[in-house]
Amino acid sequence: MRKFYELQGENVFNALPLTFHITKGLDDPQFAIFLQAYADFEERQKRGEDFKNIWIMKPGENSNRGNGITVCHGLVDIKSRLKAR
Repeated sequence: MRKFYELQGENVFNALPLTFHITKGLDDPQFAIFLQAYADFEERQKRGEDFKNIWIMKPGENSNRGNGITVCHGLVDIKSRLKAR
């Protein structure tokens, strides 16, 4: 993706969604970073910015073939799915 966008003269991070690679559930350091981003998005939404704080969760490492991908609409849902892994 990076190479494609560079050839287009674009920054890849302007096109790809914010992503977190959480492998150790709620204890993962990436989860703490995610929580801050989630809170920031919640605050922006409360200020009236027009977007929804919705997240896509993709399980597994290179083996799920699209199986188990879910859309989460809230922090409780995200935490419960991470605990179930």
